[in-house]
Order: sequence, then structure tokens, then C-alpha cells
Amino acid sequence: MKKFGIMVIALAMLVSMTGLVMADTGVNQTFETQGIVLVTSIDAYGNMYSTSDVVWKQSSAVPLPMTGAPATGSYYVAEYSEDTMSNGVGDVQYDKDTRLETKAGVSGQYNIEATKEILFNGYNGAEINSEESIFLDGTGNYSTTRDNVICVFASGVSTYIPAFCNRVEMGSSITGELINAVTQTDALFVTDSADTPVVVDHDVRVDSITVGNASYPSVGKVSAFAEGLIMEGRGNTTKSFETI
Repeated sequence: MKKFGIMVIALAMLVSMTGLVMADTGVNQTFETQGIVLVTSIDAYGNMYSTSDVVWKQSSAVPLPMTGAPATGSYYVAEYSEDTMSNGVGDVQYDKDTRLETKAGVSGQYNIEATKEILFNGYNGAEINSEESIFLDGTGNYSTTRDNVICVFASGVSTYIPAFCNRVEMGSSITGELINAVTQTDALFVTDSADTPVVVDHDVRVDSITVGNASYPSVGKVSAFAEGLIMEGRGNTTKSFETI
């Protein structure tokens, strides 16, 4: 027996999830850096399929590939994926901008940045489905504060930046026959110093559709999730003192 659930979004739905891991030191940039921009734009009548997958591994001290935890420095793994496809026939407007920047960033800048906009009107039961997620896993041994932080007062507060092992994953899923949706996904983990916090976030917004002077609610299903595991140490010990 199949059960069908329909959520009518009369005005707007906005889900914003941000993970901010203050104790993470981030990972320093490599000597040579790369900037990659991928742009997809579709305006068509019919159906469409688009997919994006990114896997990024970077270590500050131990060369890749790594086995086990780093004895010094930090190690990060980032994964981003997005799959959008429609079935049947519909009016499709799809714009996707994905940017990768391997140089160190500061607050407000990102190493992974993806923006997606979907406007879809399906005919005879046609739907569009879009799933998106981002994953960030960082681990590092303890380090001296004076070698990792720009602030001159930081060493007076704590001599060491404790060991850490933190992972966060978040994303969303959109399915509907009449959809007007925007998502924004970002991650920052390559930094020059521990003064810049590691950030990962995902926003999803679904609005009504305006045609001429008329406004129509989006019709479909939207879900979002965020999960993480945070483990922190104290001082220059390698034992865990906090688990969330």
C-alpha cells in the first residue's frame, strides 16, 4: 500500500543551517592554489538531469594518502554533492553556480560555494527532484596558540589549541510538480590562522510563483537535515574532554 503526502507551500519556506566549529584550526593552503568555476544554465521545455560531486582532502603536515590520525597538524575531508532530475515533461528553468577556491579564506569567503535556483512547472503529473548535501570532517592534534593565532592576547588565555575531531553534514531534498526554490551551500576550512573560524552551512528557500499578476503556491515536498559529531580535547593532551 502506497501513501502519498503533499505539502502546499502557500507563501514561503526557509531553512537555514549553519555549523560553526570555533576550536577547529582549519588547514593551511598549499603553495600553489586553484580556482574552479562551474556554471550550468537550462531554460527548456522537456526534462533535465544535472549532477555535481566534489571530494576534497587536504593535510597541513602529513602527505596524502594518510593512515590514522595526524601526529601533528590538521587534516580535512570535504564532500559536496547535488543531483537534480525531472520526469515527464515540464517547463524547466535551472541555474547552478559551483565555485572551488583552494587558497586560504577569511570570514565571508568560502572554499566551496554553490548556489542553485529551480523554477519548474510539470505537466500531467511530472515532477522535479533535487537533492543536495555537504560534509566536512576535520581532525587535528594539539598545537601552540602563538604559532596559529594572530591575536597577541591569545597565548595569555591558553598556551595550546586543543586536539579536535569534528564532523558535520547537512543538506536538503526538494520534490514537486510546481516548484520555485533556491539553495545556498558553503564551506570554509582552508585558513591562514585559527582566528578565522571553520564554517559549513546550507540554506534552502521555497517561494510562491508569480505569473503576471497572479501568484501560485509551490506544490510538493521539502525536507532538510543537519547532523554532526563534535569531540574536543583540553590543553596538550590527546584525550577527549567533550563529545556532542
